Amino acid sequence: MKKMKLPRTISPCPIKEAVAEIRFQSKVPDEAVFGIAYQALAPEFQNPEAFPVTILPTEIRNQQNLQFQAHYKLSSATRTALIGPKMIAVGLLGEYPGWPKLSADFKTILLKFHKAGIVAETFRFGLRYINFFEFDIYPKLLLKVTKNGTSLDGTETFIKTVLTKDNYSTQLQIGQGMALVAKPEAAGSVIDIDVSTTKVSGSFTDDLEVFLDKAHEIEGRMFFDLLKPEFLQTLNPIYDNEK
Repeated sequence: MKKMKLPRTISPCPIKEAVAEIRFQSKVPDEAVFGIAYQALAPEFQNPEAFPVTILPTEIRNQQNLQFQAHYKLSSATRTALIGPKMIAVGLLGEYPGWPKLSADFKTILLKFHKAGIVAETFRFGLRYINFFEFDIYPKLLLKVTKNGTSLDGTETFIKTVLTKDNYSTQLQIGQGMALVAKPEAAGSVIDIDVSTTKVSGSFTDDLEVFLDKAHEIEGRMFFDLLKPEFLQTLNPIYDNEK
């Protein structure tokens, strides 16, 4: 079956969050990670903010469910960086600038972090997109939740699945009757796609480049394959070679 051609842009753009993350084994003590990272990223970010997890005892912070939590946050006008002893995540603030600009920003920041000498070994790359709609998205999707052939049209419907192919894991979450953390007063629908891999070659620069491009392709394919064609047309898609 021939793959559907994917749009380059849609409008209005539903992307509210886009985050690139790496998880790693550090070569420096946990308590030194943020200081070194802040020095490396200070030209890009300001306004350091500590999260409550930093006041917990070390033995609690090192528990499995907390070891990849961010301890600090840095901000700029268009980006955030979340930093923990074993992770860094770079996120978008504001309007989505398009993948070429966003991926270039992600690469610049993550390479600066890596060059700071913190990372001994990288063992996970992740890329996550959260799309928000101010209406029930389920009637607009090719995906249906049914029972004995009857559609279940609930007011707070949530599904989650994890798909794995070619060393990439894709977590898809779709929810209706949900709100974004940054805008809790506005309930709507969320399509949340998180692609990750634990397959690394050892060359951080090469692995990052390959992962971001592949993960973006997987996310785009997953998102647009969910939409009914007639709904996609309402989003004013623009394809390559079109203005």
